[in-house]
Amino acid sequence: MCKAAENLYNKGIEQGVEQGKLESAKAMAVSLHESGVAEDLIAKAANVSVDLVRKWLGISVA
Repeated sequence: MCKAAENLYNKGIEQGVEQGKLESAKAMAVSLHESGVAEDLIAKAANVSVDLVRKWLGISVA
């Protein structure tokens, strides 16, 4: 495989892994929220912002 194609392939793999991590964090956030865990604690556990957690949960971000 040529170097350019290999770089594109590796970048695609990295993006896929990141996407998977975010999807997993979102699923965890929803589950924790349904269990009554506060949004700030969910954000800390998922290592994301509170605004992102609120977006995932469909809570308006003011």
